[in-house]
Amino acid sequence: MQKAAGTSVFCGEVCNGLVAAGHDVTIAVIDPTRADRYPIDSRIKLVPIDTLFKSTRSTCSTRFNITHIHALWSPALHKVSNWAHENKIPVVWSPHGMLTPWAMNNKKWKKRLGWWLYQRWDLARADLLHATAESEIEDIRRMGLKNKVMIVPLGVKIDGRVERVERVDGKKVLLFVSRVQRKKGLINLARAWANLKKESSTRSACSTWLNNWKVRIVGPDQEGHTQEVKAECERLGIVDDWEFVGPEYGEELQSEYANADLFVLPTYSENFGSVVIEALAHEVPVITTKGTPWSELESAKCGKWIDLPSAGSNPSAWPVLVTALKEMMSMSDDERRQMGENGRRLVVERYTWYAVIKEMVKGYESVGRASSWRS
Repeated sequence: MQKAAGTSVFCGEVCNGLVAAGHDVTIAVIDPTRADRYPIDSRIKLVPIDTLFKSTRSTCSTRFNITHIHALWSPALHKVSNWAHENKIPVVWSPHGMLTPWAMNNKKWKKRLGWWLYQRWDLARADLLHATAESEIEDIRRMGLKNKVMIVPLGVKIDGRVERVERVDGKKVLLFVSRVQRKKGLINLARAWANLKKESSTRSACSTWLNNWKVRIVGPDQEGHTQEVKAECERLGIVDDWEFVGPEYGEELQSEYANADLFVLPTYSENFGSVVIEALAHEVPVITTKGTPWSELESAKCGKWIDLPSAGSNPSAWPVLVTALKEMMSMSDDERRQMGENGRRLVVERYTWYAVIKEMVKGYESVGRASSWRS
C-alpha cells in the first residue's frame, strides 16, 4: 500500500468508496505498519496477510464474499490465491500492467520461472481479470489467458482547484511525477532536453522560450536511479535546469500539479498512468508515450501521445520527444491553458473515482456471492 504506487492508489480509493457506501472491507497486506502507507478510511480493517490463513473454512465463507488481488509475482499473493480457492471465495485479479512486454522482459528469467511455477495457474483460475485499458487486455490474451476480463480505468478526485503560486524565478515548469525508475524514461528526457539546449545555442528564437523553463522531478527513488539521472544531467551540462524534489504527497503534491505548465511522462511501459489524469484534472496538458494507453490526449486535444524509440535505435536521438517538447513549450500560455481545460473536461466526464467504483461494483456482482466485499 505504498503511497506513490498506482496499485495502492487504485486499491485504496476503491476500498474507501466501498466502505463509504456501507460495505464491509478488509485489506490484507504484508506489512500494515509501514509509514508510507496510502491513506484509507478508518472503517477499513487493515490486517497482515498471514492472519487470513488462520481463518477456518466456515469462518471465511461467512466473512468473505469476494477476494480482489492486486499486482503479480509475490509468493504471498500466490498463497492468497490458494487460500481463496480452498475456501471457495471468488477471485478478481488486477495485474496492473505487469504483463506488458516491457515488464515481462525486466528481470526476464526470474519472471519466466515464476510464471510457470505459479503465476500462470493463479491467473488462469481467477473468476475475473481486471484491466485498466484495451491495451492491457491485449497483454492478458498474449499470455494465453482466456478468462473473462472487465475494463475499469483508474480514477481521480475532482476537488476544488489549488491556487497557483508563481515561481520566484519566474520560470515555467515542466513537471514529471512518478517513481524514479529506469522504465520511466528520464535519461531519454534529459538527452532530449540537452538536444533542445544545443539547438537553442544556434537559434535565438528557441533560446528565448527555453530559458524560461525548468524541469521538476517529483517522486521516490527506486534502485538508485535518481543518482543515475543526476549524473546524466551533469554530463550533459543541464543540471541547472533540473530540480529533483523527491517524493511528495497530499497538498504538497497537489500544489506541484497546480503550479505546472506542462506535464511529461516519457515512459517505456504503463498499464494506465494515473499521474496523467492527475495532471489533466489540474488543467495541465500532457506529453506521454505510446507505452501508455493515452490516445485520448490527441482526440481530446489536451496533449501529445508520441511514438516510443524504435527497437535498436538510440534513444538519445529520439526526435519525436524533442519535437513534442519544443512544440508545446513554445506555445502561448493561452494555447496551453485551452489544452488544459480540454483535459479537465475529459477527466470529469470519464475518470472520477465515483464512476470507477460504480464499474468495479458491477464486476464484483458478476462473480460475487453477496453484496459485501473484501479486497
